[in-house]
Amino acid sequence: MEMAKSSWQDVAATAQELRDNSISRVDPPVPDVPQDLAKNVTGIPKKLLTSDEVLITETVPEELISALASGNISSTAVVNAFLRRAGLAQKLTNCITELLPEEALSRAKFLDDYFNEHRSPIGPLHGLPISVKEHIGMKGKGVNGGFVSWWDHKAEEDAHVIRILWRAGCVFYARTTQPQTLMHLETSNNLYGVTVNPFNRDLTSGGSSGGEGALIGLRGSCLGIGSDIGGSVRSPAANCGLYGFRPTSYRVPVTGWAVTMESEEQIVGVMGPLSTSLEGIKLFVRIITSAKPWLVEPSCLPLPWKNLRLEQSIGQGKKLRVGVLWSDDVVKPHPPVTRALKTVVNKLGVLDAVEVVNWKPYKHDEAWEILASLYFADGAKEEIDAIHASGEPWRPLSKFIIQENPHVKHLSIEEMWYWTGRREKYRCRYAEVWNQTATSTGPNGELADTVDVILAPAGPGAAPPLDSAKYWGYTSQWNLLDYPALVFPVSKVDPDADMVEEGYEPMNEQDAFNYRLSSLIVPREWSNNDLRTRALPNAPDGYTPEHLDCPSTRPTVRDAGDLSDSEKQWLDTRRRKTINPMRELLRRVNIPNFDGPSYVTRNENNRSALPNIGIAMSGGGYRALLNGAGAIAAFDDREDNSSSPGHIGGLLQSATYLGGLSGGGWLVGSLFVNNFTTVSNSLNDPSHTVWRFDQSIFEGPDAGSIQLLDTAGYFNTIRDQVSDKADAGFNRSITDYWGRALSFQLINATDGGPAYTWSSIALADSFKQGDTPFPVLVADGRAPGDTLISGNTTVFEFNPYEFGTWDPTTFGFVPVEYLGSNFSNGELAPGVQCVRGFDNAGYIMGTSSSLFNQFLLNVDTAGIPDFAKSFVTDILTPIGRDNNDIADYSPNPFYGYHNSTNRNAQSGRLTLVDGGEDLQNIPLHPLIQPNRQLDVIFAVDSSADTDTVWPNGTALVATYERNLNSTGIGNGTSFPSIPDTNTFVNLGLNTRPTFFGCNSSNTSSISPLIVYIPNAPYVFQSNITTFTFSYNTTARNAMVQNGYDVATMGNGTVDPQWPVCVGCAILSRSLERTETQVPQACEQCFQRYCWDGTTNSTRPNTFEPPFKGQALVESGATGLRRDSFVAVAAAVMGLMALFV
Repeated sequence: MEMAKSSWQDVAATAQELRDNSISRVDPPVPDVPQDLAKNVTGIPKKLLTSDEVLITETVPEELISALASGNISSTAVVNAFLRRAGLAQKLTNCITELLPEEALSRAKFLDDYFNEHRSPIGPLHGLPISVKEHIGMKGKGVNGGFVSWWDHKAEEDAHVIRILWRAGCVFYARTTQPQTLMHLETSNNLYGVTVNPFNRDLTSGGSSGGEGALIGLRGSCLGIGSDIGGSVRSPAANCGLYGFRPTSYRVPVTGWAVTMESEEQIVGVMGPLSTSLEGIKLFVRIITSAKPWLVEPSCLPLPWKNLRLEQSIGQGKKLRVGVLWSDDVVKPHPPVTRALKTVVNKLGVLDAVEVVNWKPYKHDEAWEILASLYFADGAKEEIDAIHASGEPWRPLSKFIIQENPHVKHLSIEEMWYWTGRREKYRCRYAEVWNQTATSTGPNGELADTVDVILAPAGPGAAPPLDSAKYWGYTSQWNLLDYPALVFPVSKVDPDADMVEEGYEPMNEQDAFNYRLSSLIVPREWSNNDLRTRALPNAPDGYTPEHLDCPSTRPTVRDAGDLSDSEKQWLDTRRRKTINPMRELLRRVNIPNFDGPSYVTRNENNRSALPNIGIAMSGGGYRALLNGAGAIAAFDDREDNSSSPGHIGGLLQSATYLGGLSGGGWLVGSLFVNNFTTVSNSLNDPSHTVWRFDQSIFEGPDAGSIQLLDTAGYFNTIRDQVSDKADAGFNRSITDYWGRALSFQLINATDGGPAYTWSSIALADSFKQGDTPFPVLVADGRAPGDTLISGNTTVFEFNPYEFGTWDPTTFGFVPVEYLGSNFSNGELAPGVQCVRGFDNAGYIMGTSSSLFNQFLLNVDTAGIPDFAKSFVTDILTPIGRDNNDIADYSPNPFYGYHNSTNRNAQSGRLTLVDGGEDLQNIPLHPLIQPNRQLDVIFAVDSSADTDTVWPNGTALVATYERNLNSTGIGNGTSFPSIPDTNTFVNLGLNTRPTFFGCNSSNTSSISPLIVYIPNAPYVFQSNITTFTFSYNTTARNAMVQNGYDVATMGNGTVDPQWPVCVGCAILSRSLERTETQVPQACEQCFQRYCWDGTTNSTRPNTFEPPFKGQALVESGATGLRRDSFVAVAAAVMGLMALFV
């Protein structure tokens, strides 16, 4: 094939077609797998294969060989079973490049015929199927090494190791995947895509022999051949619960493989086995060494296999001395790894023949420097040329190990000598460290009783999320030293035992990256602010509103000239509760030469003097929920580590108001309905009920959660709940369905909590006692079919007490508890009953995000199950498509109220839509009301304004322009000047926090200071489209971590003074009121973060912001495609023992 004539995509399609065709030739055919796969797919083959096939494929190799050698089973039966299971493994994990059914079965028949004739096996591997990593040559077959441009490379002959195993009687039947460049500890390339872990498809199977790891992990093979230059056999073995062995170089022949820099000798690659048993490893090495490969490949060491017992190898009467490397002092292992080490140490400790001692690592950071400098002595020219030859894109981990590796350069001969010398000196120093473990000397003065074996982690954690295996040190260390290394399985992650170490201070950037990964893999402690206590399910009849007798004081519509009495009374309590958190926050941010705590103390009896803080969470679907959740976690002093240096925990406890809109409204609503729980508790909910976004809202909750519904039951439940509302005489809209579906993800209650009301938040003890901010959600008024214009839309709010608007149009509020009641002229007519239960919490959250109803209207959208499409079609028919995306709040509570200004005064219907449809995608409107007297608003913007789905200040511009509207719709609100959106991009105001309104004298009346915090990529490419409806746990947690870093500017790593500047922003208006001199540090902060009025309105280029930190997960290469992602759960991990 000539590459110039085919695109890399065409080549990849050809490669996949060849693979799929090879699987299709297996007979009986490989069964189809379920369309919606669970994370753990290891149990699926048992359901789809025959009992004989399951028995065969789950037998360890030494037992299979015994059965084959005795004639108890035929090679044909064994090969057929493994072909079918390997085909299933491909469908489940994407681990195969090619099956070889005809050749394998022909070989099996030959072996069966031989046995039938001679009544003895042809060799020690008679009839045993063995799988092979693709770049290990088999005559006439492709050896692409993970490069598209190498697709047409063919092996001229079998690799030496293949010839040895063939003569021993094995059958080659499957070839497996490898990564681009072969230099990943994961397996992804542009020919076949990503190979995933069978125990959790959201994790990596390891690499570069990850195809072998996944295949053997699924028991599609019992013995396979991999290769290893930095961990490529051991990583897949550890990740997939297998045995894997890296022999010393030149013990196993390597002639006949396809690799770059094939003849380099600085860091020598090796071939090694992966197996389901330790005996399988020994079998492989014994057969290879027994074949005397040094006679054909002179570089191989002439060392025959030694089958020694323990006492023979260490000496009669001596103890085996095991040194335990708990950490390499560069990156600390995750808790599951440490627990597994302890498990092995405890078992060894009870053996009289074993002595366990600690092993102190020797400069493992230097080892990586040497390795990384010698891996690509040509500056990675061969890898770069191979990638560029086809035009294929760089895989994320190829970028990491080559483009982002500061040690990669073309070495001169002198530099080569230098680094090779460093290697040899390091090996000598490590040998010296080893020798120092001796406890005695022999008769001739020789050292005796040294450590015999090192027990060490196989990696820094359990199988990690895709594209995050960036620390090689626990495996590559032994490549540099050229020690043989064995990985063996010990345990799995235990959510109850493996808790993240809170308060840990990382040793370096690599350690910090690995520590952040632990929060994606290992659950945190369950805190007191959990989900087990929730808001009240106080609706009288589930989701159906009900007419009941009114209270003695009948509800009415009140004028919006002031706050409600309930809110005023609550404010008195809340403002007192913010004093101590504010004092503590200012103490921790430690504004230089200013005593923040004393300032609070001096003014604590004068509520009007102290800062009044608001927080606003923008819309943007799940992206906004998760990015906003990271910010809330950063602001919340209940979160572990949020009060450490560089963090700003306590801001939430110091805030009076918390607004949400669309996805931000889901966040606010979910936290409050679930007892104002923490973000981490929502992420780690033990009941697996809330925030399970790996299950699309169109599929329904995981049937393993407390919801107990499959997809059909989920939709039927929603349909029945909404139908009951309609049967009770209330209009239904598409938001009823959307809100009910949201509730299954956001409310910790069976069937999505149909009886949970928004007004019940006001009954929660935490709210009544002023322990939480005041939650406000925002929606816009709009009749079906109307088009919104920013300047004339009525903006409505939902708070725990009321629903209504401050706008001069309607200018009124009604008790939210009695929505659905038939108000007229601001009152309920005599004899008219009250309605309760209309204010369903999910319905209100859905109202604030009803823009998503437009997605429901597109029933042909890819990814929606057919059952869901039929369901949506069925509900649209009676509702009517012309109702579009409205939420129906009929009967209109403001009917006949303020007739001269209220646009809907004579309409029996009140219909609302997404609060961001007027472009005010940050819910600032309720927070800038003069009656609420806020000093500073932290505005978290997760909008998708640019073509690349990042914010550009559109929401701030819309609120500013509305305030200037000549119709008077702003109604006395004051808002600082905001530049145009082009200026936001051109000046970078949408890439970092920016303060607006620093000089309060620039507005006619004092406006709040706006601290604008836009979504930006710190550790994750968080610009996922608004209409992405599923996030697996990895993506979810990475989004939250990114939001945390956005709010804290990378925990102060981007700007160490950021916490100080947050403190200054909080104090700014208060200092003016108390006529206190602004600290010099605050002046510096304002110079740094305040918009100074400069504009640049030229049209910007495509906005692609760079990462501000080290990426946890590469979104484009993990299978997310920005519309789905991968999750994290329990993963098999292993340990490594080193034998000298």
